[in-house]
Amino acid sequence: MRFLSVKKRLADSAQTSQIETFAPQQRVVLLGASNLSIMFPTIVETARAMFAEPLEMFVAKGFGRSYGQQSKFFGKKFPGILQSGLWDAIERARALPTVAIIADVGNDLAYEAPVRTILQWIEQTLDRLASHRAQVVLNDLPLASLRTVGAVRYRVLREILFPSCRLSRDEMLRRAERLSEALRRLAEEREIPIFSGEKQFYGLDPIHPRRAAAGEIWQRMLGAVASAQEPSRLVRPSARATLRLHQLKPQAWQHLGLQRRAAQPNGRLADGATIALY
Repeated sequence: MRFLSVKKRLADSAQTSQIETFAPQQRVVLLGASNLSIMFPTIVETARAMFAEPLEMFVAKGFGRSYGQQSKFFGKKFPGILQSGLWDAIERARALPTVAIIADVGNDLAYEAPVRTILQWIEQTLDRLASHRAQVVLNDLPLASLRTVGAVRYRVLREILFPSCRLSRDEMLRRAERLSEALRRLAEEREIPIFSGEKQFYGLDPIHPRRAAAGEIWQRMLGAVASAQEPSRLVRPSARATLRLHQLKPQAWQHLGLQRRAAQPNGRLADGATIALY
């Protein structure tokens, strides 16, 4: 009986050890809109390669996503990132080393939110992340690319992507320059790395870099917060993994007027990583 008891304790200990090994040991918070949504599978796989332990990922994304107000894009409505359930979920979660990327800040300019208001939203976001001692990277606006957009191309893109926006090309550019300058001052004050795509990364679309260049931007940002000794590398997911990751559902959204919900985390990967979307 004593032998069986010892054997059982050893088995239980091994099982517990295995569970602990597969439990997430690092938290990654990703906040953004279309650029994050487009590159999401590559970002997930690259982050998994950069960190030596399973990840707990909290993500707020979505095409046209705003940081501080409800947004609508082709029939889908999302709450503002600050109003999403992501923050309550992090508060309830156990303490973990945390890194975060704040991307797609310029989206709110297209909703005609004042620069001062957008900056306040980003400061609130940074304060919430600071309460969890997160290492943060900021994604700046691609000013070099935006400056190449002429009046005709601007009007076409505005009507397609943000039809409710009535800002002229010149006014939009002025606000983008002011917001970028404010973000860089904020990054300097808080000692946060800030990255922006280079002019040659973009084509006719001035806000979404070409696929290869987009990967390089996210590789740089993830590398700035990863503690790995080796240089960060970009990992492209398989077609199957890409489809699976794109199919994950957020906690709450509206589609064509219908309220939708999904339990979180909505994604669980083989290495123990979890993905919760908001």
